[in-house]
Amino acid sequence: MNLTTEQWAVVNAPEHILKVNAVAGSGKTTTLLEYARKRPNHRILYLSFNSSSSDEMNRKCFAAELKNITVRTFHALAYKYANGFDYELVGDFSEGTILDNYVRGNINDKLERLLLISWLVKDMMIFYLNSSHIYIDNALLIHYKDETVPKFKIEQLLSCYDDFILTTVKSILTRMKKKEIPAIHDFYLKMFHLSKPILSFYDVILIDEAQDLSGVMLDILNMQKASRVFVGDTFQQIYSFRYAINVLEKIDCTEYSLTQTFRFGHSFAQEVCKIVNRSYCILDKMNYHIQITGTEKETNIVNFSSVEGQKRAVISRSVLKLFSEAISCLPGKLSFYFEGGYDSYGFMSSRVRSVFYLYKENYNKIDDKFIKKFNSFKALIDFAKTSQNRHLLNSCELVLRYQENLFDISKQIKQRIVPKEEAGIIFTTTHKAKGQEYPNVQMVDDDFITCEQLENAVKKPKEFNFQKLREEVNIFYVAATRAMDNIILQKF
Repeated sequence: MNLTTEQWAVVNAPEHILKVNAVAGSGKTTTLLEYARKRPNHRILYLSFNSSSSDEMNRKCFAAELKNITVRTFHALAYKYANGFDYELVGDFSEGTILDNYVRGNINDKLERLLLISWLVKDMMIFYLNSSHIYIDNALLIHYKDETVPKFKIEQLLSCYDDFILTTVKSILTRMKKKEIPAIHDFYLKMFHLSKPILSFYDVILIDEAQDLSGVMLDILNMQKASRVFVGDTFQQIYSFRYAINVLEKIDCTEYSLTQTFRFGHSFAQEVCKIVNRSYCILDKMNYHIQITGTEKETNIVNFSSVEGQKRAVISRSVLKLFSEAISCLPGKLSFYFEGGYDSYGFMSSRVRSVFYLYKENYNKIDDKFIKKFNSFKALIDFAKTSQNRHLLNSCELVLRYQENLFDISKQIKQRIVPKEEAGIIFTTTHKAKGQEYPNVQMVDDDFITCEQLENAVKKPKEFNFQKLREEVNIFYVAATRAMDNIILQKF
């Protein structure tokens, strides 16, 4: 096997627990497969971030004829050991359900505040399920405030209704446990955590995308006696909105690095490093420093005319900008593909349709039970802004910008969609592009953080939020490092 010196160091690592900080395109999967191959008598569990990466790893293990690896997502592991099959499962436990069954009638307040309290109950519940906390108590509440940095209205509600919110979360989860109501998927993950599981069957646990693990996942791993290898990229942490924590910074153990990328050329690698390192200097975090060695090939920073008409991936920061880019490409002849599936972006979901009918005050056509709770479009926007609900804000902005045209535009886009291998343009947000690479990349203009925006942000200490700004820098890095040959790089 032709590995780099850095890769061989990981493969031969003697430590019981180690972490590997691997830059984009540095062959971490190849390294982990070789790590497993060198230990044929060890029973190895490979934990992946999602089902698509789990499926890909399974294919690679089969091709490499490695029979000592079991590949699972964290939720699949929890589903098996915590008897997830015993529960009726739902994808979401809506704020509308919480309002009708737990809030209204128990609190006498304005509808606007009742809706926010219902959202707070849900958000606190999700936060708890993904945290390392055992108890639903004041310590959880303090941690929630520290992590979410709520707006003033939310801070007020947390102070006024803290006991009610915590008690309601306990009540909902108790009813899920008793199977009186359907459970969400994070519930059985928490049940797995609370059982203090020891996975004694396995000798080694390989943890991929360690920068995106949640607190509950790390706590489960800390309970294990097996050897553990945490692999990730500090600069690819972009899931804090799902309450992910960067485990690479949380665990104290020997650290290895993979700094050689096999995806893009050296001069481009240096340009990416310059942007990222400059960003962290602006944020006064000089200890965050990235180093990448590129390949001998050239990865060119080009303008639009260089890739127009060629197969390319269009990568955005936001869903709204991605929709705008798809519209701008409709006059052309290239076919489309949306990474993760068109419907997953929510451009024309039942919720968006309900938001549209609320905007038009056509209340009889609103199907979404939660949107029905609002008496005006303005009230919905105020709620979305106060709760910092990005998905709901996207829906509102789509409706405001395109109104009746939204239906026809979405239909035109869907008519152009073909399988990925046949597509002329692949549309994706940065989050859905993780783990992907493309010959030609177009970063959507005016959609990623810029140097000027960072410099302005640090001048406002009361509004300054390092974690959020850091994530914006990381999103820029992830988008840029999907490119192999050519990239239209947004000006930083």
